[in-house]
Amino acid sequence: MNGSSQLQAIVYTVDDAEVPAVAAAFSTRQVTVDYGYGSPPVRLGLGTVYGTGEVPAGSARALAAALIATAPSAAFIIWQDPSRPANGSYIGRLPGVGNLEAECNVHGTPLISLRKVVQFFSTSRREAWTRTEDNEAGQVQHAAEVLDALAVLARRLLGAPGAV
Repeated sequence: MNGSSQLQAIVYTVDDAEVPAVAAAFSTRQVTVDYGYGSPPVRLGLGTVYGTGEVPAGSARALAAALIATAPSAAFIIWQDPSRPANGSYIGRLPGVGNLEAECNVHGTPLISLRKVVQFFSTSRREAWTRTEDNEAGQVQHAAEVLDALAVLARRLLGAPGAV
């Protein structure tokens, strides 16, 4: 991403002992209340949207790296708005589960490619889900069939390995 744009951050949970580290990361990177127009937060509000004014490209990734290093218990999302012509950057973290990095739109909605979605749902995972109690109405089986169709489509996309 070239240029600069605003970023937003939401912390959903963090151990009390790591709150000062979150505040320090926000302060260092000019993350404030009121979407970048206020001051750094005095008290961290979980689930509150914080933001910046214009910051350089890559600032979302730098803030995420700082939070992961100094507040590893934090569950958060951070997104940096698009800067023409590139899409924005989205980083979501749920400790114990993992991180999601993707391009995003101006609303912070991740833009995930079909190839990544298809790869995420492995055959073994689909088979396990189709055997669950929640599948009484066949929703999981239907979803598995849709994913199979998407997998076929993904293999046909221009540039896909082994495209036909």
